[in-house]
Amino acid sequence: MDFIERIENIINSGLLNDGFPRIPSKGATEEMIEEEEKKLNRPLSEIHKIFLKKWNGANLDFIRVYGVYKTENEFIKELAVEYKEWTEEIIDDIEGNPIFFADDVGGFMYFELEDGRIVQLDPEFTGLYPVALDMRDFFLNYLFGKRANEYLGDEWLEKLKAKNII
Repeated sequence: MDFIERIENIINSGLLNDGFPRIPSKGATEEMIEEEEKKLNRPLSEIHKIFLKKWNGANLDFIRVYGVYKTENEFIKELAVEYKEWTEEIIDDIEGNPIFFADDVGGFMYFELEDGRIVQLDPEFTGLYPVALDMRDFFLNYLFGKRANEYLGDEWLEKLKAKNII
C-alpha cells in the first residue's frame, strides 16, 4: 500500500475527531514546490513532493503536516508561516539541513533531514530522536502502521487494526 492511500484510508476511517481532517482542496503546483525549494536552499525529497502535490498540507487531527506558503487554506497557511518563522532558530542547531514539515498536539516537531530521515524534536527542545527512515516510513509505519504504538500507543495501533488500516 502506498502512503497516500494509507492517509486516504485514515481520512475516510472515522478515526479522526469531528471537524477533521482539514485539507486543502488541491495540491501544490510544481512551480510552488520549486519556489519553496529556492527558499529552503535545498530540494525536497520526492516523497515530500508527492504529498504536497496531493494535498499541500493537512491537519489530520493530532498531526499537522505543513504545505508550501501559497496554500488556499488560511488555517494551514497561518500555522505554516508562524511555525516556519519560529523554527528558523531551532533549525540552525540541527545538523543535516532539516526541513520542518509537521508537528503534533503533544508539541513534538518533525523534521526531514537532507538524507530523507525523519527526526522528532521533543517539546522541551532537549533531544532529537530518529522516528522514520523517510517520509513514506513516517506515514506508512510510524503514524498509521505497524509502529503506530510508538506514536500514539497500543490503543491507537489496535484502532488501526480494527478499521483494517493495517
